[in-house]
Amino acid sequence: MHIVPGFLIREIAGETVAIPTGQAAQQLSGLIALNDSGKFLFDLLQADQSEEALIQALTDAYDVDEAVARTDVAEFLALLRKHGMLVEPPRQDLL
Repeated sequence: MHIVPGFLIREIAGETVAIPTGQAAQQLSGLIALNDSGKFLFDLLQADQSEEALIQALTDAYDVDEAVARTDVAEFLALLRKHGMLVEPPRQDLL
């Protein structure tokens, strides 16, 4: 999975935000505020990543255990899915 094309990451007034442009702006109006770990995951999702790879990267980069990282990644991905910001491979169980 990866972030749909068309988002810029900028720091505005000390806060990191994802700004939709082009086609992405037609899907989502507004800005998405990202904390440090959210920006970290958003950056990783510029290329294809599995959920497990994101969890491992989060535990490697931050002082969190796997259970916390798993919950944080699941919540972050759910937010991205809710806003149509992820491109995901077809589910294998549907093939």
